[in-house]
Amino acid sequence: MAGSAEFSAVQTAEYSETPSREAIRRALAPYTPANAWIGLEHFLLDYAVYGAAILGVLFLEPLWLKFLCSLAAGIKISNLGTLGHDAAHGNLTQSARANKLLAILCFLPGLNNYRLWTYDHHHLHHTSTNGGHPDAWTPFSKEEFDQLPRFRQLRERFYRSGWGLGMAFYYIIERWWKVKVFPRAFLPARHRASAWRHFALVMTYLVAFTALLAAAPLYSNTGSVTAILLGLVFPFYIWKVFFSFTSFVQHTHARIPWYREIVNHKKQPQETVSLHLQFPGWIESLSHNVYNHPVHHVSMRIPFHQQAKAQRLLNQMVGSAAVVQPFSFSWLGETLRNCRLYDYEAKRWLDFEGRPTTARAVERRAVPRDASNSVLAPQN
Repeated sequence: MAGSAEFSAVQTAEYSETPSREAIRRALAPYTPANAWIGLEHFLLDYAVYGAAILGVLFLEPLWLKFLCSLAAGIKISNLGTLGHDAAHGNLTQSARANKLLAILCFLPGLNNYRLWTYDHHHLHHTSTNGGHPDAWTPFSKEEFDQLPRFRQLRERFYRSGWGLGMAFYYIIERWWKVKVFPRAFLPARHRASAWRHFALVMTYLVAFTALLAAAPLYSNTGSVTAILLGLVFPFYIWKVFFSFTSFVQHTHARIPWYREIVNHKKQPQETVSLHLQFPGWIESLSHNVYNHPVHHVSMRIPFHQQAKAQRLLNQMVGSAAVVQPFSFSWLGETLRNCRLYDYEAKRWLDFEGRPTTARAVERRAVPRDASNSVLAPQN
């Protein structure tokens, strides 16, 4: 079967060539069918754990146990966000209606507007990854940074600080509030009515859930302030810590280029503008394989439970073009220090003073379809 072969990538003087889109998608096709039972099982399990964590916040006595439950609730919101992402792509179950319903339900605890999510993620992020539109963690050039108001410069320094303390605040302020919850002028007219309906749903959920927590003294020994802080505010913050970290590491690396213009992914393959961040298997399983990200950009139809296997095959096929990084805190710290501003012409990262911190990223291209047979050489 094509999916079991290993392939070598051809190196050229200016580019590193990768296999054609057709060859890669044919090889990955066996991993694309959705399994409704697996998707529903994880959806129900994640929601059950989230609900149990909220009950722990409300009914457990020791404050430290309430805090641990609050932390668990935030982690589960993050897990539900990953499942919602899959459902929005139509690969959590085999039913389009079920996928939409599950996506909406998965996004509610994280206060994400389903319609805004699908527009920003599907129509902008996937069509021109790392270029041509405002996206998560799009870097400023040195010239753009110097033209920012002083307070905005300070915010950017905080967002990209070496300790990562600004990550959640970046996503809450720059992405969630501006793009993922409240319909704004950037949204095409054809999506606005739907976006307002989903905004009303999110706000109804928020008001009802806040009221339930505020009434905690009526049915538990937990005060209203404690219930709201540990049942809503802190879990939301934890969810944004994880999501901001995830979106940062998925597309930020010395080898990954960024662009000012709309990216033509027929020339600049999707798997070369996103990072495969390697974690131990148990972390990959708990995170629903969200860090096997390049293969998702190559084929959005691959469900989360197949992404680890599909990612390994993709890495074999593209060889040295695959951007793979074992996770370590030293790597994360170095990346946060080095990747602050970007030189879009030289394709390299800069510090806030404009000094280069990385080498030029090698741009890559997929070979034309009719040249695939001469480039893809199976290795025994």
